[in-house]
Amino acid sequence: MNIFSGIEYEVLRDIDFNRKYDGIEYDSRKVKENYIFVALEGANVDGHDYIDSAVKNGATCIIVSRKVEMKHKVSYVLIDEIRHKLGYLASNFYEWPQRKLKIIGVTGTNGKTSSTYMIEKLMGDTPITRIGTIEYKIGDEVFEAVNTTPESLDLIKIFDKTLKKKIEYVVMEVSSHSLEIGRVDVLDFDYALFTNLTQDHLDYHVTMENYFQAKRKLFLKLKDINNSVFNIDDKYGKRLYDEFVEDNPEIISYGIEGGDLEGEYLDDGYIDIKFREKVEKVKFALLGDFNLYNTLGAVAIALKMGIKWEDILERISNIKAAPGRFEALNCGQDYKVIVDYAHTPDALVNVIVAARNIRNGNRIITIFGCGGDRDRTKRPIMAKAAENLSDIVILTSDNPRTESPEQIFTDVKTGFTKNDDYFFEPDREKAIKLAINMAEKNDIILITGKGHETYHIIGTKKWHFDDKEIARREIVRRRMVENVN
Repeated sequence: MNIFSGIEYEVLRDIDFNRKYDGIEYDSRKVKENYIFVALEGANVDGHDYIDSAVKNGATCIIVSRKVEMKHKVSYVLIDEIRHKLGYLASNFYEWPQRKLKIIGVTGTNGKTSSTYMIEKLMGDTPITRIGTIEYKIGDEVFEAVNTTPESLDLIKIFDKTLKKKIEYVVMEVSSHSLEIGRVDVLDFDYALFTNLTQDHLDYHVTMENYFQAKRKLFLKLKDINNSVFNIDDKYGKRLYDEFVEDNPEIISYGIEGGDLEGEYLDDGYIDIKFREKVEKVKFALLGDFNLYNTLGAVAIALKMGIKWEDILERISNIKAAPGRFEALNCGQDYKVIVDYAHTPDALVNVIVAARNIRNGNRIITIFGCGGDRDRTKRPIMAKAAENLSDIVILTSDNPRTESPEQIFTDVKTGFTKNDDYFFEPDREKAIKLAINMAEKNDIILITGKGHETYHIIGTKKWHFDDKEIARREIVRRRMVENVN
């Protein structure tokens, strides 16, 4: 197959241009002999600066998006808007593996990761590829996740490997960024789930309407819009449902307050699940309305896929939280420590409310921060939520990146209304230690913002940092001190 099929391009230099190439990469470090190198322009790195490195590593064809000095004896090809064409190049090269797979897309602000884990669990022993924030998993092979939704070339490679492993299903988180910049342009989805939409990423999208329209694109990429699932307790989910359902009556709506599929917490570790005329009582180990919403969305997708109702009900009782999603750390202490990824106002509210529902008369201690180089408008909103719902708040750092930590803290502090009614410890490790040392019996410590992450980004560097690792160490250290005393 011609890898440039369907793409407008200009050959700037032809050195055996029509040869058969052995690979394609946009990272010059991964280039090998007889590879194509795609010089992508990113926000921080320009691939055109790495052409020399790519040729040194064996590239025989360079794809550029602007005219460059052609100082190497290799082929040069010019393609405008190359990022939007990368998926087509990759698909042509790997012979469109995505067309032979069943692809499930999950989008929304919160709940994407948990929903993909739950969908996998509801599929039972069926092998699956799962792509998302925490990791990329192809059957039993797991890779570190770089982006929530990989670059289009990386996606196609994952699909190719999935096909070679004879796996039929892919479930993937689909971010608003990936929909907006074209990472999933070459995909047609078989099923799609919308979880919710709350404030986040306005540094990129500017307005909530723009953010919503980016998410909406997923449902325009469905092979059959009837295979949509919408949370109609969310106003944006209801908006999508109302837009599409009239001409597509097989769409499934879900919610706690209403929908084709409804769920309700009972008092004894069970939930009621109602699907149209069926009502079943099911054992359920997870806490918090957000977990019930995520489960309902996953159940609706499972139903769409044709999984038997009885099998779904049996598998619900075995569902566990995804890593770093309301994950409890138990080191024998008499207080609770819960780690959660919550990094948006709505997610922070959800986890604190969930903690309030399980506490036994004692305090909720919330550790939170706000990331640098991200939506500044959500910072005071998160401060207000933490202050209003927690008994004790500890403000700390959370991936300041290249932004001044002082500016981040200044933005956050405008949301506090009770003057100095909070602790301020910019060193995240010390903040965790502070919370654990002040905890009393039956207190609940919420460590929010990072969840599964095992790094802290300061400037442009990633440093090893794991909330769970530090919290466990400090819990054990405190117990040892108490035992000595």
